[in-house]
Amino acid sequence: MISTLIYSSTSCLVGDAFQFDREMEKIRHVAAQRNEEHGITGFLFYFDNRFVQILEGEFEAVTHIYSRIRHDERHKGARIIWFSEIEGRDFSKWSMECSMNFIERNHSELSVKLKFINRFISDTSQQPIMLRDLLVSVALEMQRRQDFPKPQLVPLAANRNTSR
Repeated sequence: MISTLIYSSTSCLVGDAFQFDREMEKIRHVAAQRNEEHGITGFLFYFDNRFVQILEGEFEAVTHIYSRIRHDERHKGARIIWFSEIEGRDFSKWSMECSMNFIERNHSELSVKLKFINRFISDTSQQPIMLRDLLVSVALEMQRRQDFPKPQLVPLAANRNTSR
């Protein structure tokens, strides 16, 4: 069984656009490497100075990665929105770098959906399952688009038996 964890946090990244881009590149590079090592797949949203990330993998790997993320000083206020077991992965490839660049390039088109997601994240009275479904559906919709960049990483061997 695969576990999924969704969290949100507020970015603490400071500096000019060049410094910000350089720090985001470090995050993308290290996260892609660690996630591949631990069999983690998922999707990362970054908008309105907020990170929202979906992680999928074995329970121990997901909790280990989230623990590292939670203690990272480049963001604050990390809180779990959703954590459960799922029958199979929604994201068969790690696509963090692709999602961040795509959101940046298509922000005006996605702004209504991102505002809606932001409202759900900010309102703790909302049902977490609704937010999870919304995040997954937006991420999957983005990945289906022809202009969405394809990840450079090879699918994890474990995905052959657990992807949807």
